[in-house]
Amino acid sequence: MKLNPIAVLSICLATVTVVGGGALYLMGKKVETAIAVSDQANRALAKVKPWALQRDALDDVLDEHRLQTVIDGKESSSKPSPAPRSYPAEIDRRYGDPKSQFTLIEYSDFECPFCSQFFPVPKALADGSRGNISVVFKHVPIHGEASRKEAYAAECAAAQGGNDAFFRMAGAIFSSTQGNGTGTNQPLNVVANNIGLDGTELTKCMDEERFYNKIKADFKEAIDLGVKETPTTVVRYNPTNKQVVLNGAKTPEDILKAMGNLVKSSGASQ
Repeated sequence: MKLNPIAVLSICLATVTVVGGGALYLMGKKVETAIAVSDQANRALAKVKPWALQRDALDDVLDEHRLQTVIDGKESSSKPSPAPRSYPAEIDRRYGDPKSQFTLIEYSDFECPFCSQFFPVPKALADGSRGNISVVFKHVPIHGEASRKEAYAAECAAAQGGNDAFFRMAGAIFSSTQGNGTGTNQPLNVVANNIGLDGTELTKCMDEERFYNKIKADFKEAIDLGVKETPTTVVRYNPTNKQVVLNGAKTPEDILKAMGNLVKSSGASQ
């Protein structure tokens, strides 16, 4: 049964008051697990300084040439050598139901420590939402070569196993790096093997830069949107396409409040 927009907000956590109604829902074990993950992430966030990718760091990549060199890892004025970049840019790396009422679009960097801490939070909300929230991951690979390689690795994991493999690989990468450009503590093909993927094929895919267009499109989208830091979350209410941008790592309550405000502003029935 499709829930109304107001009720959706109440089922994202175990007991969340419905906007305008006051009813409470209890989702059972699945939501309890989601809450536990969310709480764990929030406790970790409290211990981490709000380090993030600031706007002044992005200023260097605002023009097309600089964006090209950041993605390619080349500072030369010459264009990169042609490579088989066969996959289109218009690919969503989505966790959850594509027909969800709400989409949380995450602009993230695998080498951003704060992104690592925040990564489980939107997924936990999606897990507890009965299909009414989904998460889309977008790449902002600002931390040099390590960020670029990890973005390619996650996309190449998806080439093997779809969005499920993408999010498994993303979680494994976040768990394997200390961030700030240090890279993973094991080679990325080994990280892939550890989660049941073909590391040899992943390396080949990465070397061929098959997802160049996708990663570049994500990065440019973040710049065009005016993203000021990573992580940044765009909360979109799909029935109206209204959205709000939340800069930095937010609590589940912050995200739910933004969702509620979008519903209210749409004039949806209470």
